Amino acid sequence: MPKNATDLPSGSESAALLGTRGQLPEEQLIYDRLVDAIIDKTLRPGQYLNEVKLAKSYAVPRSRVRRVLERLRDEAVIEFQLNRGAFICRPTVDEARDIFEARRHLESVIVRLACARATKAHIANLHVHLETQRQVFDNRLPAMNRVAGEFHMLLAEMAGNAVLTRMLTLLMRRVCLIQSLYEKQHGVLCLVHEHEKMIALIEANDADGAAAEALTHCLHIEQSLDLSERRRAEVDIYDAISPSH
Repeated sequence: MPKNATDLPSGSESAALLGTRGQLPEEQLIYDRLVDAIIDKTLRPGQYLNEVKLAKSYAVPRSRVRRVLERLRDEAVIEFQLNRGAFICRPTVDEARDIFEARRHLESVIVRLACARATKAHIANLHVHLETQRQVFDNRLPAMNRVAGEFHMLLAEMAGNAVLTRMLTLLMRRVCLIQSLYEKQHGVLCLVHEHEKMIALIEANDADGAAAEALTHCLHIEQSLDLSERRRAEVDIYDAISPSH
């Protein structure tokens, strides 16, 4: 999955956005660090987020940290527990199945649009990214989750629909939580070859084939998980994150 920094518009739009929860420059930095840590599995489901420590580490008032956490709560990434504080969400088995069902439908639409709207530059960019994926997965680098997610966001950008891109961005963060919580203990899942097939089908403008491959890809990811209450109960509750991550 890619970086989550939000570009600020200029003029009056910028001024309006500065009033939006969790999107002041200092808050955006904290937001990006937390999202990155979730994608990289440095922050895991159930982990406690210490507002006081985060505020001290980033030299901002605690109210700024709270705005960031509220933004993440609105995105279903964290939850506030009464008299306990903020914790990374731990999706239930039913929620996980619903999220993957939504992802299958969303990605099917995205790849169909990508087939219709892909340019030669788009396709070239996908091939470049594919080489990055191979290097990252062959060497088992820490950026594996991030890079794999970036591929799907590139497809969404090719589709040329900002609403779908936003939906996929939020959905993929929850997918990261699900994978972190329910992943089986048998090594890293590498499906780069399926990404390669999807590129070839998009390049050939085979919308039906690309949608079918996207469905297969999503199903393989879901099948790599142990979506059971037993697995959910095994996952530890982690300590507060250090902002150095």
